[in-house]
Amino acid sequence: MIVALTVQNFAIIDNITIEFSEGMTVLTGETGAGKSLVIDAIGLLFGRRASTDLIRFGENKAVIEGIFSEYPAATAKIIDITAGTEDYLVIRREIHANGKSICKINNNIVTLSLLAEIAEELGDIHTQFDTQGLFKPKNYLQFIDNREVNDLLEEYQVNLAKYREVSLQFKKLSGKSDMAQQNLELLQFQKTELAKAKISEEEEITLKARSTYLSNFEEISHHIKAIIDLYQEKNILADIYQSILALTKLVEYDPKYSNYKTRLEEYYYGLEDLIAEISRDYKEFEYDENEFDRINERLTLYADLKRKYRRSTAELTAFYREICDEIDKIENYDYHLSELKKQKDKAYQETLAIAKTIRAKRMVLAEQLTSQIKTGLADLQLKNTEFKIIFNDTDSIQFKNDGIDVIDFMISFNPGEPLRPLSKVASGGELSRFMLALKTLVFEKIKLQTVVFDEIDIGVSGAIAHSIAHKIKQIASKVQVLCVTHLPQVAATADNHLSIAKKVTADRTVTLIANLDKQSRIDEIGKMISNGEATPASKALAAELLTGKKIN
Repeated sequence: MIVALTVQNFAIIDNITIEFSEGMTVLTGETGAGKSLVIDAIGLLFGRRASTDLIRFGENKAVIEGIFSEYPAATAKIIDITAGTEDYLVIRREIHANGKSICKINNNIVTLSLLAEIAEELGDIHTQFDTQGLFKPKNYLQFIDNREVNDLLEEYQVNLAKYREVSLQFKKLSGKSDMAQQNLELLQFQKTELAKAKISEEEEITLKARSTYLSNFEEISHHIKAIIDLYQEKNILADIYQSILALTKLVEYDPKYSNYKTRLEEYYYGLEDLIAEISRDYKEFEYDENEFDRINERLTLYADLKRKYRRSTAELTAFYREICDEIDKIENYDYHLSELKKQKDKAYQETLAIAKTIRAKRMVLAEQLTSQIKTGLADLQLKNTEFKIIFNDTDSIQFKNDGIDVIDFMISFNPGEPLRPLSKVASGGELSRFMLALKTLVFEKIKLQTVVFDEIDIGVSGAIAHSIAHKIKQIASKVQVLCVTHLPQVAATADNHLSIAKKVTADRTVTLIANLDKQSRIDEIGKMISNGEATPASKALAAELLTGKKIN
């Protein structure tokens, strides 16, 4: 769970540190005091993107740091920490005014995507925007799919990519028939011309090298002759040999000259062999003018073809293969089209088979989810609600990245009323309760450590507020829950209560956070009951909510 949160220079938050406990913690306070800023700060620790607009005015950077305990082994594996070797997981975000954003885990810099991956193991934040997601049926499949379905989806997407590729090839070839026949004569001419030329990168390189050599034959011959004359006229080898004889005599006086003699002998015989080899090559030197003409003629052909086709030699060889392939497709058009049709039909059937398997599993999961949601809604004072998940018909199959299924949540909150799409019939309070019932099931499935609710109770009151408070408390028995609320019933149910307020100090607005004791909670909840001003009557009601006992 999250143990502590430090926030510095974040919007109107100057510098605060909040310590969190297990169970259910509520955050209350007037609108604009900074409750949602605390949630936004936690969201940054969960991998959400940062904006420089959130840096406190006049500051260079904002810093958010969270300390988490008992992080799951999967998280330790992701960041290469042996489970149990470190007591806490420390996540730090720095947002700089120049746009730079830094993410650190246990003082190691990580990418934002890795942080988001780790956050999937740590917690979830529910905002009012999430509830609005119930207006979009395209989001519904995520509430049904489990790991088995997701594994099948990966296989399905591989097959879908194959089907789409083959379908595209078939479509292209289908539209090429008439035009291809018209181009056949040109393609055959190009094929004949390139085949006759027999060009290759390797030959061109060899020809250029030989042409350079022959073009500079006189210069090369002059220098080779100069080398040979130098050794023959200057008697260099003879002088070296005399040096060897002198060293031979010196060996008698000092053994170290034996090493000098051996090394000089190696140089001498090596140099003697090299000069002899150069001399042999020079004797064989001859300039073949016909060869030079043939090479230049061949290189001119290369230049003409590259200029004509506007391609390099490598591209021309590839172009030749493409032409051959294209001619083959034209001359054997019906065969290739038939083969592509077979491949397309096969890929279609394989993709459809997996999609139908996914659909069958989703239908079973949908029935289970329907039953579970009805139970959850009954707990939230929606006992007479009828709910059904409907699937699209399969008369016309349309492959999408997530399968062939389109589902909708159909619901009736009032007896006698027909089932209608959830997005069209639910009020704000009903949507909140539906989402809470749905989230409860999701949290049980993915086993998170920390759950954050940002005003999930908006739009409800009275007995319904008590039901929502009970449901959140029920979730808090399994995971740590942080909850922003304006309902006294929800606030009174919490194990811990944080009050958030703002005040002006030295002409700057700052956010203050207080961890309330029992009496302070009575005062705070009393303010929530009586519209911002605690009265004896509202305090009495607050005490009753907290303890179930009336006070004088």
